[in-house]
Amino acid sequence: MRRIPLLLPLLACALLCATDANAQTRPAAGFRGDWNYAVFATDKSELPPAYQSMSLEEVPQFAIDITIRQTGNRLRAKCGIVAHYLARVEDCDFTATVRNGAAQFRLTSGFGGSATVRLTLSGAGLRWQTVRRTGVSYYPEDVTLRRLKPGETPPYFERTDAR
Repeated sequence: MRRIPLLLPLLACALLCATDANAQTRPAAGFRGDWNYAVFATDKSELPPAYQSMSLEEVPQFAIDITIRQTGNRLRAKCGIVAHYLARVEDCDFTATVRNGAAQFRLTSGFGGSATVRLTLSGAGLRWQTVRRTGVSYYPEDVTLRRLKPGETPPYFERTDAR
């Protein structure tokens, strides 16, 4: 009977160590993933005439989509912005290094301006803050993007499997 009390602490220790080792081998998602922020009209009358026959979710007033690949503290991202109901399109691909939980980088707009942007993880979201801007650009000031689930695409993305 004395062996059982000794066995319980050993079993508990083994389980805790196994759980801790498993947590260490599972990489944190960090900045990696597909991120989205979008604002839509609330009524079709707000849409430009060419889009009034479409559903509201197909024509964002403003949207930003980012796909981030992360290796260590290095970020490589594909990024696109649409503004003014698809009338303005910005490419915003970037590379950056994460320092103290934030990544800061500079973008050059196709509309003649530029901006310095800071990305931070904020709860389950990715916070985009434009900290400095010159000239004309369509980068958002301060928004929090949501992480898309695997296989999820925003409703305004073109469907490649349409038949």
